[in-house]
Amino acid sequence: MQRKGNSHCLNWIARVSYGAEMKWKMIIFLALLVVDVGNCRASTRKRNLSVGEARRELGVVAAYQNFPEKYRIDRFDTLEADGEYYHVFLCYIPRGRLWRTLVFANSGDYLGYYQAVDPPVETEKDALVFPGASYSSENGDFEEGEFDSGDAYVIRFSAIGPPDEVKFESRTFTFVSSPRRIRPEDPAYRFSLLANRLADAMNRSRFKAIRSDFSPGALQRISEKQTVEILSDLRTRFGKVQRVGDPWVQTAETAVLPITFEHAVAGLKLTLSEKDEIVGMWMLPFKTAFPDIGKSATELRLPFSGWWRVMWGGDHRDQSKYFGSRVSHNAREFVISSRFNKTFRNDGKYNQDYFAYKKPVLAPAAGTVVAVITGVEDNEPNSPNPFDRLGNAIMIEHTTNEYSVIGHLKNESITVRVGERVVAGLPIAQCGNSGDSSQPSVYFHLQDSAQLLAGSGYKPLFSNLYLRKESQTAVVPEYSPVRGEFIQQRSIPKETDAAR
Repeated sequence: MQRKGNSHCLNWIARVSYGAEMKWKMIIFLALLVVDVGNCRASTRKRNLSVGEARRELGVVAAYQNFPEKYRIDRFDTLEADGEYYHVFLCYIPRGRLWRTLVFANSGDYLGYYQAVDPPVETEKDALVFPGASYSSENGDFEEGEFDSGDAYVIRFSAIGPPDEVKFESRTFTFVSSPRRIRPEDPAYRFSLLANRLADAMNRSRFKAIRSDFSPGALQRISEKQTVEILSDLRTRFGKVQRVGDPWVQTAETAVLPITFEHAVAGLKLTLSEKDEIVGMWMLPFKTAFPDIGKSATELRLPFSGWWRVMWGGDHRDQSKYFGSRVSHNAREFVISSRFNKTFRNDGKYNQDYFAYKKPVLAPAAGTVVAVITGVEDNEPNSPNPFDRLGNAIMIEHTTNEYSVIGHLKNESITVRVGERVVAGLPIAQCGNSGDSSQPSVYFHLQDSAQLLAGSGYKPLFSNLYLRKESQTAVVPEYSPVRGEFIQQRSIPKETDAAR
């Protein structure tokens, strides 16, 4: 007897990229066949997570955890708890002489860290071992097993990951979760877990392993050979998966996730059974999976004065490093540049050499400040901080479901507080080089969620601009500038003068 939902078809709509122009075609419509998957679940296979992969993941999701500019991250070990693998990395922070034990899921997702003045001294199969006051080790290795002598603090993991807090008689360990960590009770968790398993299997060309997540009804309608052929073709055309984004849960059974491949960006739509097995799966063009949420009601001005150049931003992958993120897909990043695209004087070794550094950053529209991030050190040029995406930042609520986010601000330059009312054009900070930026710049996006870096992003339309292209300057009443273009605010609203 088949469960409800097994009669669904598994549709693969694969999209193919040829150069800069995306041409989409249906590879095949698959209706799937039934096999008993037994205990061969893809989640129990251990992934070899590298330091480089850990750094990349941290650069995307480990925002707002005050990682300094200078740090050292090393490979440590892998734990297994109830069939689930967790990868731990030691991170040394010279400032404060602190150790952070970073924890990743087997999918590669960053979960958070424990912080202490001492690092773990060894691991057991499912636990971290921190030294106690009388701990001593003869060999100093990290071999699994009992610690050598003296007392120690053992933090044991479970199938849902590291414990949030472990209390001992003389010491407490607190796990600082990633702000975007999806927990098992979250409706998005099951989709995220499965999508990351698929990505891991795709990247390692283990196409047959993906079938262990199919529902019996799905397995009935597609052969192993067909599965391998289709997934192999996708891997050849798109390349490896570089990132699986946060799920957009549409119903209890269906969610869409942004997927960034080496050569394309797409949306993965998943329909799951009650047993978390794949009933339906579609690979869609990004803009089909995450359609434009429409024009914002807020009239925006540029968050600065004078001529600036768009360093990142646009409707195509080659125009923006933020392309493929549901919330910051339409983000813009601005610098001050000469007509020959030079952004600094002298040799550009110091932030002070850059034309944009310390320039006033202005409120893009009237609203209420709802979030401020401060205390993030400015980077040295060409040394972005991968642990903090926005750096010092301000979030302003303009109207219902419309929030501006301005980032990469200079440390200790923010002049507004949470709850403060601002008007368009009011100076709120200075341009800096904090967060995931390589030089002094101003980051901007407009989103529909009250939570930072969550929800969907609007395409920003700035009003009343001068636009310069190829030595030609035009006046545009409303425009969303793209990479390489020079723009300047043409006029400032009257309310700005009163604010100043």
